[in-house]
Amino acid sequence: MQAHSDYRTEQNWEPLAGLLRWIQQFSLLQGLVAAAKTGFAMALLGVGTALPAVAVGLVAFAVYTANDLADLEEDAINNPERSSFVADHPGVVAGLAVGTFALGAALAWRGGGFVALAVALVPLAASVLYSLPVTPAGRRLKDVLGVNTALVALAWAVTVTGVPLAVAGQPAGPVAVAVCLFFFLRTFISVEVFNVRDITGDAATGVDTIPVALGVPRTRLILALFEGCSLALVVALMTVPSVALVALAALPVLGYSLGLTWFLSETGRMDRFCLAKDGEYLLLGLAALALV
Repeated sequence: MQAHSDYRTEQNWEPLAGLLRWIQQFSLLQGLVAAAKTGFAMALLGVGTALPAVAVGLVAFAVYTANDLADLEEDAINNPERSSFVADHPGVVAGLAVGTFALGAALAWRGGGFVALAVALVPLAASVLYSLPVTPAGRRLKDVLGVNTALVALAWAVTVTGVPLAVAGQPAGPVAVAVCLFFFLRTFISVEVFNVRDITGDAATGVDTIPVALGVPRTRLILALFEGCSLALVVALMTVPSVALVALAALPVLGYSLGLTWFLSETGRMDRFCLAKDGEYLLLGLAALALV
């Protein structure tokens, strides 16, 4: 029997959880996550203006909103509420995606000219490649094991690192390469965590993700390896005096993430689990704010 205090805690959590699920379902949280990632990258790169974080956040919101239109079949199984809204209001969803993307692209152009704009367009190009049947066998890249996650992770790693560099007019040195690789690993982990949540719909529609192909326990081991690689990068960055304090601030967050990864196959509440996973990046963003 559930204790009375546990029941009250559950009741108190539900309104907040409902709000967070709504924000997550309609891509608002993905925009905040991208802005937070960019903010932490900026702290590591020594970029002081907030413009890159705002621009990347808007682009992320636009891309994930547009993806809702492309993913109606899978979302009808994985997330019927979102799928229903998108199917009933495709014009609204498309207009929102186009408008926010144009605003994000304009901010990138204003801050860093053509280079910043080109980097900001990377997620859009990746999204198009992701959703179209461009393989020799006529399959979407989204359906190809490993390629789907790697493409998404690479696109966002390049964007959250490259837009701040372009706005600041800085070259891509060793620290920037390490930051880009760090966010590639972090995004790869996050995408596969969400793929665990979506395993039923992906399997039913022929999308070959790592959880679909290998199962959740093996996926957990692969992600734990990626967590270790992320930790090694942060330790390496801690040897660079100019970024040592910022890198140090990432250690508790990586510990938090590793804990989530360890319990990946132990929970039946994947919606909340994914919210907790997104919280990792918000923590990195808060760390960046505290250190600038």
